[in-house]
Amino acid sequence: MLIAHLGDKIHHPENTLAAFEAAHGLGACAIATEVQFSKNQTPWCCTGDGMQFPQAAISAPLRCLKDKDLRTLPLSSFLQLVDWANRHRHLEWFVELNPDTLAQIGAEKAIERLLEDIHGPADNFVLLTSDLRSLRLARNLGFDVVALRVPSVSHCLSAEVVTLAPDYLLIDQAAVDCQELPPGPWQWVVHEINTTQGAVHWRHRGAHHILTGNLPLLMRSREASNVYGI
Repeated sequence: MLIAHLGDKIHHPENTLAAFEAAHGLGACAIATEVQFSKNQTPWCCTGDGMQFPQAAISAPLRCLKDKDLRTLPLSSFLQLVDWANRHRHLEWFVELNPDTLAQIGAEKAIERLLEDIHGPADNFVLLTSDLRSLRLARNLGFDVVALRVPSVSHCLSAEVVTLAPDYLLIDQAAVDCQELPPGPWQWVVHEINTTQGAVHWRHRGAHHILTGNLPLLMRSREASNVYGI
């Protein structure tokens, strides 16, 4: 499976409905986004440390901005994403909460707010974070599928990770220090892979899926299509 990182960000602003729609049009079966919370504690699709919109005289972290200001920007709220996703139920969504976001609003409150916006079955949403406690909480609250971001391959062998048995493990390609990714009760996602050669290479090393920022290129590649069953 090829997972579009922030949508088709080659042709559209990342993390927007236009980018998600374009990724879907290219044939993506999964899209990864990051969610941060505004000053009003509303979840928005946003990645990175700050918002830079010189035309609107805005340069600040999203957590410092109010919803009324964010609505004037080329951004998508999580609720807008959910409404769009409900019309494309075959798509799987990896929704990431980074450590700063979890610290800002609290894990339980953040997870409950996402579930509130999903307002129904969450089976096509995968909660992604690097915090094990938050993933255990997410499962208890209603996320059936969870993904853990790990800093190293050895981390997956810890008793905590094996006990949790996340559905997916995400790892940066630069952090892999072994020839083959070890098997387990999870599927490996390696990021960020933006070349055909990289896609084929990581499939041979045990990656079940790759996270890519260049979905158009890989969707056109016969080699990538063959190894990831597109």
